Amino acid sequence: MTTHLRRKLVLGLATAGLAASLSACGFDYATDRPNTIINGGGNWEGATHVLAARVVAPADGEGAFVATITRDQGEGEVTFDSLEGEGVQAGDFEPFEVADNGAVNLAEEGPIPVTGDFVAGDRVEFTLGFTNGDAVEVDAIVVTKCHEYADIEAPAAEGATEEGDSSSESTSESTSEEAGSSPYDCEYPEIPETESEGH
Repeated sequence: MTTHLRRKLVLGLATAGLAASLSACGFDYATDRPNTIINGGGNWEGATHVLAARVVAPADGEGAFVATITRDQGEGEVTFDSLEGEGVQAGDFEPFEVADNGAVNLAEEGPIPVTGDFVAGDRVEFTLGFTNGDAVEVDAIVVTKCHEYADIEAPAAEGATEEGDSSSESTSESTSEEAGSSPYDCEYPEIPETESEGH
């Protein structure tokens, strides 16, 4: 009889402890929320999401807006057709269709040229407009057009001449010179050598 009562007591205490721990933790666990380890801004609200938003800049005040736009399953397709930024002017671009449960990577499909008052390291607020009335706000990080971003090119402005034998690097340099700013240096800094102290 005593053993039976002890088992009931232990079971009751364990149940009470479990209930207390669950109520203390709540139900909004970090592991239940999207975990986006990306270099760039993101917005998960609504059915249309904007991920890894960046401005890839070859120099101060000029660059290309890139991001990945996704659409939830069962919400139908949408068309991304406008881009506005705080203190930034976006160039013309062809609208992009984002399929139901689909995704569009602007870095691959077509970066959007932007100009304005920004430098590498800044965060720029953008609003992406869609034909269904959605307006998604996102902060884009300004990164230098170096290393993993070296191949991202915004479309040339209207009236610009194209030279088939010019490299992307020389094109970026000439554009930066016309804009009055020097291209960013993409070389990794060298670590200065220290004199040995004999130990």
